[in-house]
Amino acid sequence: MSESIAIDTNLWLYLYIEPIDEESKELHSQTKRFLIPILKDPEITVCLSSYQVSEVLEVLRRMSVSLEIRDHLLQDFLSEGFFIKELTVENVTLSYKKSRISNIHIYDYLVVIPLKGIITKIYSADDHFQHKDFQEIAEVINPISPWILREGRRPERRD
Repeated sequence: MSESIAIDTNLWLYLYIEPIDEESKELHSQTKRFLIPILKDPEITVCLSSYQVSEVLEVLRRMSVSLEIRDHLLQDFLSEGFFIKELTVENVTLSYKKSRISNIHIYDYLVVIPLKGIITKIYSADDHFQHKDFQEIAEVINPISPWILREGRRPERRD
């Protein structure tokens, strides 16, 4: 039985960058222990919006991940085992409306709104994804709990 899931950008980041201190080694290790088996499982399709493909590649570029790794990742995204859903004007409009109401930046919405009805799970450690708007799209699971990640902030552990 095949399963279709979304993996938030922050988890891709911690899969590919190196830890900067002792505390973050656990975060990186936990992320790898979770993601590597998922990426190797032929029964799981990892779904991304076309927006998220560019977001992942840009975030990795900003973190100085090599061009070779980013090129390889893009080829992976374009291969079997991954599904990319194009972003539509309707997706952008709905994301904007929801962002205005929730005050959660539009980018989180652009990651998953195009995947509504396709995915059954969203894996994210970003506490924004606990908002009802995301829970209505699919079950949201933080696979690296008690770690909480949010763009622009240092990861924190909430035990």
